[in-house]
Amino acid sequence: MAAQEEAGAALLRRFRRAFRGEAEAGRERLLPLEGPRLIGEALRSGARLEAVVFSATGAARFAAKLRPQLSKHAEVAVAADAAFRAAMDVETPQGVAALARWPAASLAEMLPDSPQAPLLVAAALQDPGNLGTLIRAADAFGATGVLSLAESVAPFHPKAIRASAGSLFHLPVAEKIAEAALIEACRRRDVAIIAAGARGKTPLPAADLRRPLCLVIGQEAGGVPRALQRAAATTLAIPMRREIESLNAGVAGAIILYEAMRQRGAS
Repeated sequence: MAAQEEAGAALLRRFRRAFRGEAEAGRERLLPLEGPRLIGEALRSGARLEAVVFSATGAARFAAKLRPQLSKHAEVAVAADAAFRAAMDVETPQGVAALARWPAASLAEMLPDSPQAPLLVAAALQDPGNLGTLIRAADAFGATGVLSLAESVAPFHPKAIRASAGSLFHLPVAEKIAEAALIEACRRRDVAIIAAGARGKTPLPAADLRRPLCLVIGQEAGGVPRALQRAAATTLAIPMRREIESLNAGVAGAIILYEAMRQRGAS
């Protein structure tokens, strides 16, 4: 019993480090997942679960269904409810969490020689919840992938993973891409850069979003970085009935992605 408790305590320490963003970087990331829905999406998408921990209450609810789906190499432990809660990154954890291996995409994979964009680009976004919402919208409205620039919050941040509601596992996601590298890749592949902005030159209904493009969403306060604005074919403005300073980045991105899907004839 003591050995089992020590194993569970060691596993919870790994979860604490992962939720603090201390999981190792590299092409294949170690992602902390909390709750059966997110873990289920990861499994359905082919992610490899390296470790799973249940609370005592969660084990009674989820273990019988989840255990048969796990690799024989996955580390599994059960922790006391209080210890489990203390290790998680949410106020009311659902009783099961996992560490999943998942690869980050490269810029070359995101922009092949014959791109089928739209590709969503997060530039200087600092709110992981906004980025997770954008990943979810990109998945829903048919973007080919999501690319996060070097100055943006990581798409593999625990809060971004939760906000994506599993969409992170449905399409390629790249991180820490340099602005200059993206601009050059788009130029060589004839992909238009389109920047969203509160003072954009082109109203969204008048924009042609049917060609291969990178849609750049910036932070609400500072907008899209200047280098990307200069490289953009145009800047988009979303018509609004009332004058407000700006929309939430996640909302603005979702509206534009929907319009791109509508123009491309998707039902």
